[in-house]
Amino acid sequence: MDRPLRFVCRLGGVFRVLMENSAGGWLIECNGGPSPPFFEADLHKYERVPAPESWMSEQAMTPAQEARLQMIQPLLDCDDCIPDKSLRYKMAADAAQQYQTTTRRILRLYYRYLATGQLAQKRTQQTSKSNQMIERAIRRYYFGAKRLSLRSAYEMMLLEDYVGPDGQLDSDAPTWPQFRHYYYDHDIHKDPQKVIAREGLAKYQRDHRPAWGTSAGWRTQPGSYQMDATQADIYLVSRADRSVVVGRPYIYLAVDTATHLIAGVYVGYSCDETAVMACIEQAAMDKVGYCARYGIEITPEQWPSVGMPLEIITDQGREFFGPRMSELCRRYGLEVLTLPPFRPDCKGSVEKSIDLLQQRYKPMLRGRGVIEDDAQERWATDYRTQATLDLDDFARVVIHSVLYLNSGRLTDGKTPAERWLEMSPRLMTVDMEELHIQTLSRDTAKLTRKGIRINRIWYAPDDAEGLTIGDSYTIAYDPADLRRIHIILADKICPCHAVEIGQQVAACEVDAVYEATKRNREAARKKEMASSIAATQAIRSIVEHAVEHREPIRRVDGEQIKQDKLTERGQLT
Repeated sequence: MDRPLRFVCRLGGVFRVLMENSAGGWLIECNGGPSPPFFEADLHKYERVPAPESWMSEQAMTPAQEARLQMIQPLLDCDDCIPDKSLRYKMAADAAQQYQTTTRRILRLYYRYLATGQLAQKRTQQTSKSNQMIERAIRRYYFGAKRLSLRSAYEMMLLEDYVGPDGQLDSDAPTWPQFRHYYYDHDIHKDPQKVIAREGLAKYQRDHRPAWGTSAGWRTQPGSYQMDATQADIYLVSRADRSVVVGRPYIYLAVDTATHLIAGVYVGYSCDETAVMACIEQAAMDKVGYCARYGIEITPEQWPSVGMPLEIITDQGREFFGPRMSELCRRYGLEVLTLPPFRPDCKGSVEKSIDLLQQRYKPMLRGRGVIEDDAQERWATDYRTQATLDLDDFARVVIHSVLYLNSGRLTDGKTPAERWLEMSPRLMTVDMEELHIQTLSRDTAKLTRKGIRINRIWYAPDDAEGLTIGDSYTIAYDPADLRRIHIILADKICPCHAVEIGQQVAACEVDAVYEATKRNREAARKKEMASSIAATQAIRSIVEHAVEHREPIRRVDGEQIKQDKLTERGQLT
């Protein structure tokens, strides 16, 4: 059966379109050896090309070719053989039995005719020996995990094929320009196999594979969040003691796939399941109230995302698959889509948002603890000594950067916030107090007469009804704010307040302050010991001096002692 001739260019090769429908089409390769057809979606993304030379040249059929055409004619007349592999093999087996040949030969003739319109393989002039050697050397030495340079591959070819037993180079050895020209003239440098062989399949899929369209087109409605994290390039100081450097914070982002809106953010010192839960909670809460905690006034249109997403897209990080995350997914029906490892390009929206976020604040915070590119070089500045901001200060900086990326940055004439408001988000409405308790970290502690001790801090229950001294309870707490914890009971939640701190302090800050206090205490103890030793030495010197001048004691009489005391006192005054 005659089919319309249409050819497209795919990955550098020419393919014939055999069948096409609304979902895609069936292609077959025209350049390589006989290969079966395969299905490809979105044919519109491939460029249409002219028909190959084999289809343009008209040649008279020989009797042998007419016999071959007769063998495969039943398969050519049946369109269902193209998509149906089992039917294709069955009809090929029947034809092979009828003409006393093999099924494999029937299929090869069928594939060749579909791809080239020919029934006999075109004979090409054999390449010269030198070209064969060059091709083999490139495939063997340059296309390899050792990643030899092209010049090294050329030298390996000479050593392997053109150096005799006497160590002399043959006169017919290809020159380096010939080797290099063959590599570029045959477009070997464009071969995807070069990157796969030298860098690995993951590198090719991430940085070199064709990527048509946009990532936003992956999801057509807001409510599918891509999540990822990074360690911020800045050192912070403690909120309890600004002379103590507590390290670098982590930033978690939840970015909507369809609109590129940053729907949730977490800034803190945790990089585990607690941080993921806090980012999801922040994504679900009202952003006006959240920003008000940091003294930032916004309108709902500037950050419009409120509600629990239906889907989270992330990599295979362990923090996304903990027991509390599983409990949250079961409770709210949240789906987690896992991407392959080492493929950040699959969640490009959140990766680029993290990059844009740091590019926004780093230039304005240089000299205030920001880590520069020369951090690992010799004689580089110790950026820890420049730390100025605490966690609250840095969180405000991040919030302002997020507000700019959401409602100030234009992409295709609109901001992400404007796109969000134009669409219909798929979000769940949840009880924020219940969600907050579920996202907190868990621990177990015993209630004593002094209270409960967690993270080196004592807590007292706001209401001790139902609590028994000596029993152990499940504790829920926020590592970023240790002013309050919660005792989880079967029928209620009992809040507890810290009795030692009066401001918001994170767990790592408590540890840093504790270590600093411990070092100060050790220094004070050394000073105390030195002072004690000095006092002991002075006392011993006084005693020794008194012993040297000691005289025999006369008869002791109580009345005489009183009289001598009065006399001594008079001499002192």
